[in-house]
Amino acid sequence: MAALGQITVVVEAADPSGSLITAVFANDLGRTVGAVPGHVTSRLAAGTNRLLREGAATIRGTRDVLDEIFGVGNTPVDLGERQTQVLETRLRAVLDGVEVGEGVGEIAARTGMSAAAVRSPLGELELEGLVVSGGVGWYQRAALG
Repeated sequence: MAALGQITVVVEAADPSGSLITAVFANDLGRTVGAVPGHVTSRLAAGTNRLLREGAATIRGTRDVLDEIFGVGNTPVDLGERQTQVLETRLRAVLDGVEVGEGVGEIAARTGMSAAAVRSPLGELELEGLVVSGGVGWYQRAALG
């Protein structure tokens, strides 16, 4: 979870979780609550998907956060072409397969790809700042910030 300006963004949350409790408090304080959509079968996305169903702002990337803070089209910085493009299908498949603290084997099994085929997209996603490596072979989605 990240609090940015007047928006609180929940990146991943099980249901129930402490992140969801914090989102309720943020909403009670008048903050905008945003959530990153997750895979519908992931237990770690159940909370964020519920927030979206209940009206939280959909956060798909940096542009969505800035639009919530400054208003659509009023972004004071240029995000660059790469950050505003839709992720390639293979990158999206791997990103959707990443859950907290899992290794390449688990991600490969979830995506239906081989471990070798998952490694390159994981590296690209890490360079884009969308996933973080734990240094001992596990990965997790990066928080927006």
